[in-house]
Amino acid sequence: MHITLLLADRCSAASATTALEMLSAANLFADSPPFDVMVASLDGQAVNAWGGQRLQVDGSVAQIAQTDLVLIPGFLFTLKEALPTFPAYAPWLREQHARGAVLASMCTAAFMLAESGVLQGLRATTHWALAELFRRRYADVSLDDAQILCEENRVITSGGASAAMDLMLHLIRRFGSPELAHTCGKYLLIDNVRSEQSVYAMWSLPKSHGDSEILRVQHWLEQHFAEPLVIDDVARRFGFGVRNFKRRFKEATAYTPIAYLQTLRLERAKQMLESTRMTLESITYAVGYEDSNSFRRLFQQRVGLLPAAYRKKFLVHPA
Repeated sequence: MHITLLLADRCSAASATTALEMLSAANLFADSPPFDVMVASLDGQAVNAWGGQRLQVDGSVAQIAQTDLVLIPGFLFTLKEALPTFPAYAPWLREQHARGAVLASMCTAAFMLAESGVLQGLRATTHWALAELFRRRYADVSLDDAQILCEENRVITSGGASAAMDLMLHLIRRFGSPELAHTCGKYLLIDNVRSEQSVYAMWSLPKSHGDSEILRVQHWLEQHFAEPLVIDDVARRFGFGVRNFKRRFKEATAYTPIAYLQTLRLERAKQMLESTRMTLESITYAVGYEDSNSFRRLFQQRVGLLPAAYRKKFLVHPA
């Protein structure tokens, strides 16, 4: 099959080289090389990747009449600068998709696909840190940023930078064979494709919404989240009517007040699991809950792992 690795200025060189090396490995291990890869840019010129690398290409997208798969490296640390250039890629991406090509994005390259319109009405994912920006810009896309990979209507999106390897194994399995993907994973020391990225997320709660009164409430909650709190009482404490407070808080932050409070507590619990040997019961009380069993279920639902499994994965320098 013909694969186009589409490079753009400010893209991740690591993602681009990961894709090339894994596809080369797949061709090496297969009885008959399944992948014919062309590296292309919009104008056929070399691109300046993030980090200072200059990446060479084989030609321009105009030289590609038809391809089976378009693979786009991400822009994790350069999205703000790269985003205005994405509409220029839209006509070619739409044309290839209409001709039957699969479009696959690494990390924040999902923004390029969204700008082209091919994600409209579809389920997609991207790096968790840019999820809120994605939702604001592309309300017509069903974003599921808890997932490592999403695939619908011949469009595949993936999560953060390390998810490039998950995506590549998925593509090798789908367009090569499960046996070929297994062999690549063994030689390259890559585990099976992961399903979720929520376990890696560090929540950054929105504060640039411009509502100074709601911002005061947010700052207060950060200091008092471990206390027994009733949302109606918090509303009255700051002079709000209860219904107005809940509506206004959601409009400003995209969270309901109770979901916001849960997020503050869960983030603190994650920090304690990562850095201490405190029991789950002690952590439960320390972040404002009374029932450790209920908290364990909430933690698994929101984070994607049970607290014990999370600690095993992330514990560092225990106090």
